[in-house]
Amino acid sequence: TVFIRGDANGDNVVDISDPTLTLGYLFLGTRRLYCYDAADANDDGRIDISDPVETLQALFLDGRPLPAPSGIAGEDPTPDGMTCFTR
Repeated sequence: TVFIRGDANGDNVVDISDPTLTLGYLFLGTRRLYCYDAADANDDGRIDISDPVETLQALFLDGRPLPAPSGIAGEDPTPDGMTCFTR
């Protein structure tokens, strides 16, 4: 599956709307994520509070890129069992 790490809403841009959507998914039961693997911003094989935090840090604090595929769409180099369709 091809995706951009951190792009939880699937608009091909990682911005404030992505961690906002992930937080809504986790705590408010809002709409399903575009791609579970993309929402796994820290690439640990789970979707939890650390993922939107990691995205916010990359966007506003240290500017460190998220794990690959970051910036441009690509395949996940980490074999963690998570895909866009399963979490």
